[in-house]
Amino acid sequence: MPLLTILAYIILWKHIKNNELTILLYSIFCFLLFAVTNILVLKKINNLALYHFFSLAELIIVSHYVLKLILKKSFSLLWFLICGFYLAFWICNIIFLQPLNTFNTNTSGITNLVILFLCMYYLLNLSKSEEILYFQKLPAFWIVSAFLIYSALSLLVFISYEYFIKLKMQQEGSQIWIIISIATIIKFILIFVGLLCYKRKPSLQRTILS
Repeated sequence: MPLLTILAYIILWKHIKNNELTILLYSIFCFLLFAVTNILVLKKINNLALYHFFSLAELIIVSHYVLKLILKKSFSLLWFLICGFYLAFWICNIIFLQPLNTFNTNTSGITNLVILFLCMYYLLNLSKSEEILYFQKLPAFWIVSAFLIYSALSLLVFISYEYFIKLKMQQEGSQIWIIISIATIIKFILIFVGLLCYKRKPSLQRTILS
């Protein structure tokens, strides 16, 4: 799915150009991570350490993207505060709670919770602006919706997984991870739809002018 997004970006480059470089970076990062984790699984090597770094990178990249849409500037004090506090918690979680050889439900959950709130705040701001009249044509609407749905489903999975593990229901805990796969597919499909909106940008401009 990340590869599909990368190919779409390349094909639609003349329409998108540099407008969504953050999304391109995120897609490339996800593609490389998924490739490496799959290779490690095939070689029966513990790959859980990579998911600690995935949570950190996902929060940094996605929060930057959404806050840029909300605040209309690339780097804001709020972004630095979010990343700073999260990094401190991320390090403490590895040292005291969940080392690199275990899955990081704590930091993954916080990542998705922060992204969920940021996406909801973006949609709230969108509902108060004139752009709400043609929201379905906005690339950012579809991309933010992709992260919102993925974060909501992922957060539900992490909470449920912890619940099953505490009840010693390992099989049920393992089965629930299929939801993450479904959420990932939905996320990149919606991002793909968002990128396609750039192809309709001229018609969108005519709608605004009229």
